Amino acid sequence: MKVRDRLAALAVMAVSLGTAGTSDAQRENPAASAAVAQASEGPSDRGGDGDALPTGHPPVEPTNPHARASGNSGMPGMFQPPEDVEQADPTLSAGSISVDLHDPDDKPVAHESVTVGILINSVAKGDSRKHLQKDTDDRGHCVFSDLDTASNIAYRVSVGYQGGSFAAAPFQLGQVKAMHVLLHVYPVTRDLESTLIVSEAAIGAELRDDRVQVEESLTIYNLGRTAWQPDGVTMSLPGTFTAFNAQASMSDQGVDEIEGQGARMHGTFSPGQHVVQFRWQIPWSGDKDVDFELGLPPHVAIARVVMPASSGIKLTAAGFPPAELVHDSRGQSFLVTERRLRPADPRIRSLDIGIHDLPTPGPGRFVATLLAALGVGVGIFFVARGGRRRAPIEAPERARDALLEEIAALEEALASGEVGPRTYETARRELIDLLALALNPV
Repeated sequence: MKVRDRLAALAVMAVSLGTAGTSDAQRENPAASAAVAQASEGPSDRGGDGDALPTGHPPVEPTNPHARASGNSGMPGMFQPPEDVEQADPTLSAGSISVDLHDPDDKPVAHESVTVGILINSVAKGDSRKHLQKDTDDRGHCVFSDLDTASNIAYRVSVGYQGGSFAAAPFQLGQVKAMHVLLHVYPVTRDLESTLIVSEAAIGAELRDDRVQVEESLTIYNLGRTAWQPDGVTMSLPGTFTAFNAQASMSDQGVDEIEGQGARMHGTFSPGQHVVQFRWQIPWSGDKDVDFELGLPPHVAIARVVMPASSGIKLTAAGFPPAELVHDSRGQSFLVTERRLRPADPRIRSLDIGIHDLPTPGPGRFVATLLAALGVGVGIFFVARGGRRRAPIEAPERARDALLEEIAALEEALASGEVGPRTYETARRELIDLLALALNPV
C-alpha cells in the first residue's frame, strides 16, 4: 500500500471515531475529512511510493521507541506531537545532562520528578543499574551533573507523568561529554473512547515442520493529544497456541501472554506511532486445511495477511479480497490479502484466516538423515556380525561421530524453531537407538 493511501485510510478511521461526539477527534481534526476523498479513490497500486518494505511483508515501517512527531507526518488535520530531542550540548560541563520537560503545547512542566536511569556494563561483574532523580524547577528544567563519561555506561531520561511512562532514547556521554534532552509528556487516559487511537495489523503466517508460526506486527497510531494506557485490552488467540514470544523493546509498550487465551496490551502509547510485535504457533497435524481466528487491536483501519507462496497453497481471510501473488525486492514470493476500512464499514475485531491445500508434511532434512543413519546402522550391524557386507574397521567410529553431529544439529534445530517437538522426538529417538548400536555393535 502506498504511504499516501495508508495515511488516507488512517484518517478515514479517525473521522469515523470523531462521529461519537465526545472524543478529541471531533474537536481537533475537522480537516481530516479531506483525506476521505483520497481514500475513496479505490485500491492502491502495489509497491513504490516510499514504502520501506514490499507490500505484504509482516514488519511495518520502523518507529521510535517513544513515538516522535514523525509518526503522524503528512496526515491532514491530525495533532502533530512536538519533537523530543537528545543532542550534545557543548555549553555544559563534562558529565552533565540538562533536561527540559514540556507539555503537548511545548510549554514547561514545572515541579515534576525526572529520573535518569544508568546502565553500567561490565564483563567481569555483569550489568548493574542505578537511578538518579530530580524535580524540574519553575521553568521545567533540571540538570544532572558529575556523571561518568565512560564508554560502558548508558543513560536514559524518563518521567512517570500522571501514571504514564515517557522516556527519551538511551545515549552515552563518552564522546559528547554532555547532553541536552527535551522530553514531552501528555495527559494520560485509560478510556479508549476518549482517545484517537487507530491501528494497522500485519499478520504473517509460515508453515514450519509440524506447526504454523504466526507473526503479528501491530502499529498503533495515537492521533490525539492524550496518551493512552490500555486497560484490559486483550487479543484472543487460538486455544491451542504455544511458543508465545513478544519482541523486546526499549519502551514500556508491548503485550503479555494470557495462557490459553491470548495477549494483553500494556504500556503508555503517547501521541505518535508505536510498533508492537510478537509471534506464536499452533500445531499442524498434517491436515490439508488449517483455519484459525485471532483477535485484533482496537480501531483497525488497515489489516494485511501474508504468507510465503508455495505451489498449490491458498490463503484466505474472511471478508478480505482474494490473496494476490506479490514479489519483494529479493525475488521472494508472497500471498497477500489486504483490507482498508471505510467509514460505513463495521469495525473488525478479529480475523478468520485459512491456509488451504497444504502438502503432506514430512520431517524434511531429518528424514533424510535418519535414512542415511539407518544405512550406517545396517553397515555397523553387518560389520559386527561378520556378515558378507564388510566395511573398513574405522566405519563404526565414523558412524558414531556422524550420529553425534546429527544429534547436536537436531538440538540446534529445535532451539531455533527449524523443527517442532514431534519431529524432534521422533528423530532423536531413532538417532539415539542408532548411536547405542554404534557404541555397542555386538
